[in-house]
Amino acid sequence: MNYLYHWVPKNMEGDALYPLNVLKEAYPELYAQYVKKYEGRERVMDQFIPTLGCLWNDVLHLSAVPPQVVKNALMEAGRQSDLKMACYEIDPHLLDPEKATVYLHVASGADKMKENNFASFNPDEVGKYSFLPQETKDYYKEIYSKGGKPLVFHKVVHILYKGSINIKDCPIVEV
Repeated sequence: MNYLYHWVPKNMEGDALYPLNVLKEAYPELYAQYVKKYEGRERVMDQFIPTLGCLWNDVLHLSAVPPQVVKNALMEAGRQSDLKMACYEIDPHLLDPEKATVYLHVASGADKMKENNFASFNPDEVGKYSFLPQETKDYYKEIYSKGGKPLVFHKVVHILYKGSINIKDCPIVEV
């Protein structure tokens, strides 16, 4: 079976994952911590997701790429060996398909949030998104060669979910 993954947030509270805009109201201190990942690229948070009728921060961001695949690519690209990752392993059938969409990352610039850059979510088709694009691996190498820190899911297909996910019974994969 193929799974979806979400990094275990630092300072996790409760048994559910929430989108940032929900955290803003429910856990403002956590929101302030998590929103820092958008420093310098705040415009991303205002992007509209046409297939769900909401903003980027109104959804949870999931990946079908297993954490070990991501870690291996980061290490091969030049990441130091101190990298530890912990992700919730989520059964894709737990998601309501009406509240989910697949963000394909096939466009860039002004066209990247157009409806044709999204696909319907089918939990039985998650496996076809479980790879790391060569473009992502090349990006990792380029950023590390310049002494930078890459965005881990740059050009990786995202599964976006408009809602919370109960993770109480989800295993944690540590690599």
